[in-house]
Parts: sequence; structure tokens; C-alpha cells
Amino acid sequence: MIIYRKTILNSLIQTLAAIFIGCTSHNYYSSEQPNRSMKEMVECVVTYIVTGEEKVQLILLNTDEELNAFLVEFWKKRDPSPETQVNEYRDAYLERFQLANTSLGRWQSDRGRVFILYGKPEDIVIAEDKEIWIYPDKERIHSYYQASNIP
Repeated sequence: MIIYRKTILNSLIQTLAAIFIGCTSHNYYSSEQPNRSMKEMVECVVTYIVTGEEKVQLILLNTDEELNAFLVEFWKKRDPSPETQVNEYRDAYLERFQLANTSLGRWQSDRGRVFILYGKPEDIVIAEDKEIWIYPDKERIHSYYQASNIP
């Protein structure tokens, strides 16, 4: 029972930390700021990994208790070693989410999305007007053009 409560608490605290670092939109040009519900902020954190069925479940949630239960199950399904108290997948995903927001132009950017999904590239090649991220183990290459060189 204590381990289960600890798991719930860890799921909520880490998800909430990611939410408040990256999902609270702030419009610096307006005095009116959007009020997002906790559910909307959770949706933004899990947007890249939520399944269609889970998205429907999330939309149908009405209370914070239901949202908390959803988060516990959401991360539990993705835990590579459920016999331990640590959910390595959740921890790594939320850490990448936070890093994308602080270092890569927010979670919604192309760089942010790729970093959240695949992590740190094995290699980065910088050419004249583009940056190429290489993930050989995933057989993926992502390239980004520098905005200052785009007409």
C-alpha cells in the first residue's frame, strides 16, 4: 500500500513539474493569460505518446481524482520494469520534456518534439544553414533549417 501511494505521488509530482515548466502558455503581448485546466495541461505533456484510446479516455475525465488515476495507469503501462519503484520511461520522458522547454525552443517546436520522442541524438552535423540530428539505432535522421537563412 505504501509503495502504491509512493508510485501515485511520484507520477503526479513529476507530471505536474513537467506541466508547469512547459505547458503553461504565456503571451507576453497580452495582459490576459489563458487559463488552462489541469486536464488540458496533462494533454499537452502526453500529446506525443498518448494512444487514440487513451486520448478518448482523457477527454472523458471529469474530476482531478479521475485524472490522477488515469496518470497512474498511463505511466504504469509504459514502465519497463514494473517490479521496481522507479518508472524509468516516465522519468526519462518527463526529463526530456523539461529539457525541450528550457533548451530547445519549447515542446511544440520540431526540435523539442524529436528530442522528447527520441532523446539526445547520437550525432549532430551542422552545415551552412541546417542542423542534422542522427539517430542510427532508430534509423532516423532529422534536419532543421536555421530561421535566419530562410528567405
